Amino acid sequence: MIKKWFQELREINQKQMETIRQHNSLPSGLRTGFVRGNLIILLLCTLLLCIADGLLTIQLLNLGAWEANPLMRRAISMGIGFFIFSKYFLTAGGLLVLLRYGKVRILHESITLEEIAAGVVLFYQGLVLYEIECYLVLT
Repeated sequence: MIKKWFQELREINQKQMETIRQHNSLPSGLRTGFVRGNLIILLLCTLLLCIADGLLTIQLLNLGAWEANPLMRRAISMGIGFFIFSKYFLTAGGLLVLLRYGKVRILHESITLEEIAAGVVLFYQGLVLYEIECYLVLT
């Protein structure tokens, strides 16, 4: 029974290796990946801004501000670690979906999901700048 199981694993592994070989033999422009390389910077910038937003939110809460987002308000009530964890992974998950299906056009074919992901970066930039201004006013 164990021999049969190992044999099945070996066959699966051989099929996967063959797929990888075929993929690597394609010209680089035809290779497919989860997210195109030029969008990785977009993803990283957004995640860094997300962390900055979370840390600034915690500082502002300590100075007497309140969280406007009810979902994040609930996450804060469960602890700071849970708040940062949920904020980061909700943002990362949403971005991965947007970037994975980035070429899909929505709103009567007028905008792609990649363009929406780029808009998320702009949103976070504005939010972090707003929070910095609030922090300077409150301190």
